[in-house]
Amino acid sequence: MRSSAAAGAGATAALAGCVGGSDGDDQRAPTVYAFNNGDRTVTVIDAETDEALETAHVDTTASFPANQYGTGADSTYDTLWLNVNGGVKALDAHTLEAVARVETGFEPSYPNLTPNEEHLLVAAGGTTTLDPDPDDPDDHVIVRIDADRDSDTFGEVTGEIRTGHTGPCDVTLEPSGEYAYVPEIADETLRVVGVEPFETAAEIDVGDPVGDGNVLSFMATASFAGDLLLVENGEGTLGPDPAVPREGSESIWDISTPDDPAELERITRDDGLPAAPITSEIDPDGEAGYLFTPEADSVTVLALEDGTIDGELDVGGSAISGAWGPRREKLYVPVQTANHVAVIDRAERDVVATVDTGESPTGAVGGTVRPETSTSRRLRGSLAALGLEFGEREATYCPDDNCYCG
Repeated sequence: MRSSAAAGAGATAALAGCVGGSDGDDQRAPTVYAFNNGDRTVTVIDAETDEALETAHVDTTASFPANQYGTGADSTYDTLWLNVNGGVKALDAHTLEAVARVETGFEPSYPNLTPNEEHLLVAAGGTTTLDPDPDDPDDHVIVRIDADRDSDTFGEVTGEIRTGHTGPCDVTLEPSGEYAYVPEIADETLRVVGVEPFETAAEIDVGDPVGDGNVLSFMATASFAGDLLLVENGEGTLGPDPAVPREGSESIWDISTPDDPAELERITRDDGLPAAPITSEIDPDGEAGYLFTPEADSVTVLALEDGTIDGELDVGGSAISGAWGPRREKLYVPVQTANHVAVIDRAERDVVATVDTGESPTGAVGGTVRPETSTSRRLRGSLAALGLEFGEREATYCPDDNCYCG
């Protein structure tokens, strides 16, 4: 019997044959794509001038597209992997047309591309709204998908790890690409996954909560240098109405021995954390972590060497995620409540620009392809800007309008 993840791969292969890759070399330039959850458009941003080039309707969106690897200035990777409701979807960056879709069997599905751009890993099933003690627990899953557009099996599931009711909630990779890290919110573990062969290498207990309830580790970001891992924690209890309200904390882990991570520090409200962190990014030098703290309408800067809060950056509203531009010099932060992307300069550690977008920008990803969109997509983007709704309006996973796992 095929798993739900593998069963979705058959439909994916048929879809992938509809639109081929384009060489598009003359259209390459540093670019950021901001996905607007409110009107199902994508705003294409020039990452050199920080100007919006166009907003095109794509009838889908993403809260956390795969945004670390395959996005650098030297990369020619041309596929945008989005987390959509029930699985993941790939858009051709040249045309913004869909080229693959894989169902995971679970509404929340969080993807990341391997550094060699050959595989997509997806953690599926985790969320803080999980029932902590279900009568019929789900068997959650981590899947590996062929992400190589030149492969005969592009878009097919090539590996699967069934975890039980553990709540795999995110996936991040260290730069060698040998190991991935998956916080499991219901199991109070950090799972270390070997990419090839695709198997569990270790399961690490996340320790004790800072107060009542559980740690509830749910999202994570590995550094570009491969020495540190940031982990976002719920610090409370599971469920839509938690018995212990979730206060949030941020953990710094040592992953210099990749298959034996160890927690170094945990930063709490008592340490100056202004609100619960939802996700994070680490600057390429490994000096600062940027924590997205939407309840504080800010990005919180974390000094990684000494594990202290270095300040807050006002981004003009609530933001849950961000992505580095292709040159890794600027961090692009979609601000859902302000309909813009805030641009943070890494050297200045400050907001240096804002870029207007479509409605409720939520996720962003970098790249080097300037799409050649159709007249129809541009027209529908203009109509969406007027508040008109049409099309299937495929959703990302957003329980209670919160588009994140925690």
